Amino acid sequence: MSPATDGPQHLTRRLLPFGEPLVVVSSNPSERIEGSKGKRWITVGSAIVVLVFLGIALRAIPLIQNRCLWIDEAMLALNLVERTPRQLLEPLDWNQGAPAGFLLVTKAAIAVFGTSEWALRLFPFTGSLLGLMGFIWLSRRLLPEKAALLAIALFAISPPLISYSAECKQYATDAALTVGILAVSLGLLYREGGLRRWGVLGAVGAIAVWFSHPVVFVLGATGTALFADSLAMRDRRRVLECAATIGCWLASFGLCYVATLRHLGTNQYLLDYWAGHFFSLPPTSLGDISWLVSHLFNFIEFPGGLGGTDVKAAGLAAALFLVGLFAILRERWPMAIAIVAPAFLAILASGLHKYPFAGRLLLFMVPLLILVVARGAWALVEALRPSLPVASVVVVGILLLAPAVETYQQIRRPLRYEQLTLALEDVRQQWQPGDKVYLYYGAVPAYTFYTRDRSFILGEVIKGTEYRGHRTGYRDELRTLAGEPRVWVIFSHRHQAEESLLRAYAESLGECRQEIHQPGATAFLFDFSVSQ
Repeated sequence: MSPATDGPQHLTRRLLPFGEPLVVVSSNPSERIEGSKGKRWITVGSAIVVLVFLGIALRAIPLIQNRCLWIDEAMLALNLVERTPRQLLEPLDWNQGAPAGFLLVTKAAIAVFGTSEWALRLFPFTGSLLGLMGFIWLSRRLLPEKAALLAIALFAISPPLISYSAECKQYATDAALTVGILAVSLGLLYREGGLRRWGVLGAVGAIAVWFSHPVVFVLGATGTALFADSLAMRDRRRVLECAATIGCWLASFGLCYVATLRHLGTNQYLLDYWAGHFFSLPPTSLGDISWLVSHLFNFIEFPGGLGGTDVKAAGLAAALFLVGLFAILRERWPMAIAIVAPAFLAILASGLHKYPFAGRLLLFMVPLLILVVARGAWALVEALRPSLPVASVVVVGILLLAPAVETYQQIRRPLRYEQLTLALEDVRQQWQPGDKVYLYYGAVPAYTFYTRDRSFILGEVIKGTEYRGHRTGYRDELRTLAGEPRVWVIFSHRHQAEESLLRAYAESLGECRQEIHQPGATAFLFDFSVSQ
């Protein structure tokens, strides 16, 4: 059974090129879908073109907003600008971890275009656009036409995919490579053969492990699905071709692990940072099961992007995921394994304390989530439309409205918006000889990056230390500046209420003379020579 003919026996789905009318051809004349006078005013091609431009425009907005590097980007960028390409293969400073291929391509980009924000973000942005194009190709061949259009729309407006499309981090390319692996393996998953297909899949997978850490879960799932299907077919040659492809992946991953990854798994800071997101393996209590359920549901909200902020749709998306998974499983079980098994492998890695199951680290699974949810939505709409057409419209409307509203809010007020350079420039303009600076620890990476070529000021800068476990440490650091008449206390990337806490400590030492506020960054001028 080919992907173009899956579904009920009386219904045939055609994959249409751009510009051809959106038509579902049925062997039952009473079920033939036609528009006014036999023509539709919208075509598959025109709808996709609109979604392509929408997806590109939404991803371009964060790039052209010219945001300062936020803390995680700044820490990775410092490694990129201060190290040689060879040194990037060694354990990174600032407790950072990124795939070797990602680092080397980004290093090449800044060597050509300079160390501007957009140059540092160019590779993830390009990967995001390629992921969008690949997802369109994939969804049109994997899903029924209307489900494919819904999936493309959800992908185009996905808040996390847009948010991470223009950041100097690898998460957007993780998602793009998931799309790429599934697209390259699609023909094989539908039992098409050929040495060329196996060779391309083997080469793509072997290269991908150098550009993405979680792509190994996608390859593991795809390899499992293909190998199981080859055994089910009892095709000895196909089994050997599949085994050779998987062997190629394993050899490349083994080399990558020895060269770069083995150091990352022993970073105690990262293990402590993600401590709450490692699954207990094996689960021994209801609490462990509850952890798993909550983390899976949280994934749908973030980074799945289907939870919404003002419009809540996580529960609906979860239900549609189950419906869609059942539909895909019934139509082609190897495809269902390839789509769902990455989550199981990621949970297994989490149980082994090798990969946290949380947040942006799961962005690579978002394309898979969208495919299944769109398939489930289409199945539900088909079931509701004959008797409850309004309900079917409401289902699709809520599913699209939730991410659309969140994306609109993020465009108006971007996440991770830390304009430290604007605050520093304001301080520079009012600088006086003898001024001192206390830099909140969250601002240190960005400050270090933006002042690496020229000194910010000639005076003393105290770079704060993180004291989340015993916050009186902040007070002790500020006390070293007691008696100083002009002390600038500068913040960005504030953690919870730490800015208020530090201000309270500073006000116990003197008076606040001036406040400077910029998006995501603040500066306060204190007089510590005034006794309280």
